[in-house]
Amino acid sequence: MNQTAINYATALYELSIPGEAVDETAGLFAQAPQLQQVLSSPVTSLKEKHAAIVRIFPPAMQNFLKELCDNQDVDRIGEILEAYRGLCLEKEGILQAELRCAARPSGEQLEQMTGRLCRKYHKSDVRWTIRHDPTLIGGFVIRVGDVESDWSLKGRLKQLQQKLMWR
Repeated sequence: MNQTAINYATALYELSIPGEAVDETAGLFAQAPQLQQVLSSPVTSLKEKHAAIVRIFPPAMQNFLKELCDNQDVDRIGEILEAYRGLCLEKEGILQAELRCAARPSGEQLEQMTGRLCRKYHKSDVRWTIRHDPTLIGGFVIRVGDVESDWSLKGRLKQLQQKLMWR
C-alpha cells in the first residue's frame, strides 16, 4: 500500500463520513468495475465525471470522490478503501494480521496466536485473514503490516541453506 492511499484514507476517516456511505461506495465500485475505468479515464471530462458521481454515489462521499477525480487518483480507490478499513480497525483497537499456513490451525492454536499478537501490539483483538499455502510444507507465516514472522518449514530450510552457503 502506498503513502498516497494512506493519506487519502486518513483524510476520509477524518471527514467522519458514515461507514454506510463508505461501504455503499465500495459496493458500487465492486459491482461495476467500469465505474473506476470511466472516472479515471483521461478521455472523460471532469464535468462528466462530477455529474456521474452526483448521480451514482451517496451524497456524503461525493466531494471526496470529486477530489479524487480532480487529482486523477480514482484508480487508487481500492487501496484507499482498504487503508480506510484498516484505519477504522486500528482506532477500535483491532489488529489486522495475515496468516499463511500449510494446514488450517485449530481454534486453540488461533486463540494462542491471537493472545500473543494482542500482547505484543497492545490491541484488544485480531482480525485474521487466513490463506492456505501448501508451498510452506508445514508451519505458518504471520504478517502484521510490514512485519513478517516466518515459522514455516520452507522458511527454516531456506535459513539453513543460507547459513550453509555462507560457510
